Amino acid sequence: MRKLTRRLVFLLGWFNILTINLHATSFSGTLPVMFINTEDSVEIVSKEEYVNATAWLDNLGLEQFEAVGSEEEPLELQIRGRGNYTWTHYDKKPYRLKFTSKQTFLDIPKSKHFALLAAAGDDFGFMRDPIGFYLSKVLGLPWTPEIRPVEVVLNGEYIGLYFLTETVRVDKNRVNIVEQSDEATNPEEITGGWLVEKDNNINDPHIVLYEHNEDHNPIIITYHTPEVLSDPQLEYLTEQMNLINDAIYIEDVDDNTWEEYVDVEMLARYYIVQEIIDDVEAFSGSCYFYKDIGEDSKWQFGPVWDFGNAFHSTKSMFIFEDPCFHSTWIGAVYRHTHFVEVVKEIWKEIYPSLYDNLEIFINDFVKTIRPASLTNYERWPQYGNNDMSTRLYLATTRLNKSIEWLNEQWGDPEQPIDPNNHYEVSFDNDQNWENVYAFVWYEDENKEKIEVVGPWPGITTAPDEFGLYQFTFYFENLPLETCIWFHNGEEAQMPEVDGFIFQNGCKYNSSGIIQSAVQSIDSENEPIYLEVNGNIMKVSSDENTIVTISDIYGRELHIDTKYNNSRTFILPSGFYLINGQKVFIR
Repeated sequence: MRKLTRRLVFLLGWFNILTINLHATSFSGTLPVMFINTEDSVEIVSKEEYVNATAWLDNLGLEQFEAVGSEEEPLELQIRGRGNYTWTHYDKKPYRLKFTSKQTFLDIPKSKHFALLAAAGDDFGFMRDPIGFYLSKVLGLPWTPEIRPVEVVLNGEYIGLYFLTETVRVDKNRVNIVEQSDEATNPEEITGGWLVEKDNNINDPHIVLYEHNEDHNPIIITYHTPEVLSDPQLEYLTEQMNLINDAIYIEDVDDNTWEEYVDVEMLARYYIVQEIIDDVEAFSGSCYFYKDIGEDSKWQFGPVWDFGNAFHSTKSMFIFEDPCFHSTWIGAVYRHTHFVEVVKEIWKEIYPSLYDNLEIFINDFVKTIRPASLTNYERWPQYGNNDMSTRLYLATTRLNKSIEWLNEQWGDPEQPIDPNNHYEVSFDNDQNWENVYAFVWYEDENKEKIEVVGPWPGITTAPDEFGLYQFTFYFENLPLETCIWFHNGEEAQMPEVDGFIFQNGCKYNSSGIIQSAVQSIDSENEPIYLEVNGNIMKVSSDENTIVTISDIYGRELHIDTKYNNSRTFILPSGFYLINGQKVFIR
C-alpha cells in the first residue's frame, strides 16, 4: 500500500547526505532565533516564580520570517519554567513567557502569553505536537494553538531547537468564551466562562471525583479560569462534573443523557485526533474542556495540548484499551451507540484526503526544521533525533498503520475507500509565484461547483528538488469532468468557468497541460500504453494488439487499429474511449 512515505524517498536521501558544519553552541541559520537574557543572567529554576528578562526575535535576514525587537531595543518580559514531567526529567527545559505588552511572532495572533516547548522527549523527529496540532485543524476544532519552530539562545548560550507556541487560555483569539471572574457568586455568571483540565497533577488547584467503574479511578479536574473559586463556583463545578460522570456510566448504551451536558460532535472530533496520532495519555492529563456562559451551553472538549506519548505503537487497539495510562471517561463514552455513529460520520468526512494532507504537512515541516534538528542534536546528543531519516520513517509508518486500522473500524464496509486510489500531478511554476495553490472541483447537474479538495483556495506545497510543485490527491469515483486550477493565492479569485481538465500524472503550467503521463490500459491481449500531449495521442502496444478507438458514446471511429508497436494520432479535442478506457484529448 502506497501511503505517506511514497514521496519521501528523495527527502530521506537528501537528509542522509546533508551535513552541518557548525559547532555545538551555534544555531543553524535556517530558522529565526529568539535571544533571551534574564536580569543579571540569573538562572531559571522555578515553575512558579517569574524572572525578569528581555528578548528579541532575530530573523537572520531570512525574508520569510519577520524580526521582532532587536538587541538594541529588546522586548521586556518575564520567564519561568513550565511543564510537569518535562520540567523535572530533562536538562533541556521548557519555558513560559509573559511579555509586558502584546506581541505577535511569526504570524501568531497578538498576546502577552507564549510557551517555548523543548520537545526533549520527542524522539519522532519533533513531530508529535506539530502533527497533533495539525490534525486538530483538519478535524475542525474551534481553536488550535499555533506552533512555530525557532532556535533559542538564553543568556548567550545556544540551547537548541524549540517550538514557540500559544498557551491555552481564555481569550478572544484562543478559547473564545466569556471570561468568568474569580470568586463570583452571581448564579448566571457562574454558568459559564469555565476552562478546566482533566489533570494528573494534584499540585494544581482542583476538585476530585471518582469514575463509576469497577476501579473507581480518581478524576482530577484542575480549574484554570476562574483561578480562585467562591463557594457557589465550587459547588457548580462539582455538580457539573458529577452530572457528566453519572450520565456517561448509565448502563443503557442508547441513553444519550450525557449529551445534554457535553457537545458530542466536538468530543468526537477531539477523540479522533487522539486516535490518529495514537496518544495513549489522552484523557489522562492535559485534557482541556470548557463551557461558555448560559444554562443551556454545553461542555466542549479541546483545545488539544501535549502529545508527548503519541505514536505509541503500531496500532492494534483503541487508546482507552491500552494499559499504559487510564483514559478517563472516553472508554465509557465509546459504549454509547450514538457517539460511535458520530465518530464514523466524521471519519467518512475527513478520511479521503487525510493521507495527502498529512504528507504535504510532514514534507514541509521536516524540510523546515532539518538543519536545526542537527544543531540541536549537537547541543543535546542525549535526546536523539540525529537521524531524521529514521525518525521520519517511524513516524509516518505508525501514522499509516493508525489510519489503516481506524478505517477498518470506522470505514464503510459497503463502500471502502482505497488510499491507493491516488492521483498525482505536478506544476511548472512558469510565473515564478511565491506560493502555488491547487484547487480541484467539478460541476454537478445544476452547474454548481463541488469542491473536491477542501475549500478555496485549495492546498499548497513546496517545490521539489527539480523546482516542480508535486500534488497528490486521494479520490473515490472521481468524475471524468473534474477540473484543476493553479494560482498564487494572492488576490486570486475562484474561477467562474475556466479551469484545466484534471488528468492523473500530468504536468501543468499556468497555461494548462504541458506533458501527459503514460497511461496503461488492460487489453485482452497485451497492455496498451497511451501518452497524450495536447491533441496528439501516441499509442504503443504489441504488434498483434487490437486497439479500438470510439467517441464518448461508444461509436467506433474508423481508424486503422492494427499496430506495429506504436502509432501517433491527431484528434479533435474531446473525450474518447480507448478499448473502453476514457481519455481526454485537449
